[in-house]
Amino acid sequence: MVAFAVILAGAILSVSARAAAQSRFDAARPDVLVVGGTPAGVAAAIAAARRHQRVTLVAAGRDLGGILVDGFMNQWDLNVTDDGASVERGIFADMYDRLGNAFEPDAAAQTFADMVAREPNIIVRYGMAAIGVAPSNWPDGRHVDAVMFKSAGSNMTTIVRAPEIVDATDSADIAAMAGARYDRGRQDTGVDQRMQAVTEMFTLDGVDWDTVQRGYDAAQFGPGRALPKTAWGYAKLMHDYKPVQPNAIVRDQNLAHMPDGSVTVNAIDIVGIDGLDPQQVEQAKRNTTVEAPHLVDFLRAHLPGFENARIGKYAPDVYVRETRHIDGVERLTSKDVWDGKIPDDSIALASYPMDVHPVDIGDTPAFASTRHVYGIPFGALVPKGLDNVILAGPAISASHEASGSARIVATTIEEGEAAGAAAAYANAHHLDFTQIASNHERIDVLRRDLADNGATVGGPLVEVGAPSAVRKKSERRTRADAVTGAS
Repeated sequence: MVAFAVILAGAILSVSARAAAQSRFDAARPDVLVVGGTPAGVAAAIAAARRHQRVTLVAAGRDLGGILVDGFMNQWDLNVTDDGASVERGIFADMYDRLGNAFEPDAAAQTFADMVAREPNIIVRYGMAAIGVAPSNWPDGRHVDAVMFKSAGSNMTTIVRAPEIVDATDSADIAAMAGARYDRGRQDTGVDQRMQAVTEMFTLDGVDWDTVQRGYDAAQFGPGRALPKTAWGYAKLMHDYKPVQPNAIVRDQNLAHMPDGSVTVNAIDIVGIDGLDPQQVEQAKRNTTVEAPHLVDFLRAHLPGFENARIGKYAPDVYVRETRHIDGVERLTSKDVWDGKIPDDSIALASYPMDVHPVDIGDTPAFASTRHVYGIPFGALVPKGLDNVILAGPAISASHEASGSARIVATTIEEGEAAGAAAAYANAHHLDFTQIASNHERIDVLRRDLADNGATVGGPLVEVGAPSAVRKKSERRTRADAVTGAS
């Protein structure tokens, strides 16, 4: 009873401290505005708040977590070395430690909410979609004075003004509204502006996971594995599958076993969808609801453990892998990824293969599922021509092919941490992001700050492949295990 009273008192004090801290600043005038309730947005808000910034985090939906929650993307694509050692730590490691390798979407939403709630300098606003910006032209660039939001289910408009803005939306909506130049899809290749395939995930009930786990046969199914919580591969088996939708592709399976016994399925690619067009995204949902029952019939007939499988529910949101690629101070290229380049301004490390999903039905994988540890340059987070907006998400400045690697959620979380730290640095020293990006000494200060706070930035500050407790050995994906198309 005494212990409970102490815990309760601590909780009350924590809530009181949070309320007191929030009462000290107006959510409409924070030091840092983070737009996007994505994992990257959560990381950015936490990083800035821990550096004594007053942060307003605005989410368009009713929860935090983005595609991990509303898209059922409930397992991590990991950045690891050849031997399975993690190359990312910091805030991502904290998230991973709380959630594990596979997790229920609701658990992810609660985890992100809890992490933000622990930071008294963060105020969260839900159900507010960005609809415009108020820019002003400064001598050295275009400055965004404020962002306008519309509340869900009403015509109420809210204006938030902040000296530093982190655009953590998946499509870099704020940067685009502010006039930043960008490519769409594979525009940089000179072919067209079409985008990588989208995927709506769904759940299955009635799967015998013990049979699935015991029954993975690489000779029969191709490269892949089945573990207690996840299974991936089955490309050889899916070679015999014939989709019924003309714009659907199913090349492999990426499965996660949930605590309630259900299994999430990431498998159906729908091509020809413009991820910036809501009507086309809705069309992808309709395509999936036609294709999924046909796929489940095939799995019941050919995959041990799926004999009694039946569709549970579909994800509310579609996983859109690619939309915009903002023109930044620097650009991450496929050569950078393939060569394992770690630039002097690296603020995060990554190694996920260049998993470029098909744009057309006849597309074949363009790159081997090989990992090369490379660095994310700070300049790729800074839109050219904007001085107080920084990016964290799939739409950073990267080529169509390079984004096949850099788009994964784990990497965007690293970007979010760096963006939040940079926003704090910019405020403290009255700098803009382009002034940081163009100055080696300032970049070194930012990199040292990130490293001192547990992030892995690469280069001389942090040794790549240093020991990490981020994941258990049994849950690591090595290069030999990696399956192109898993995400």
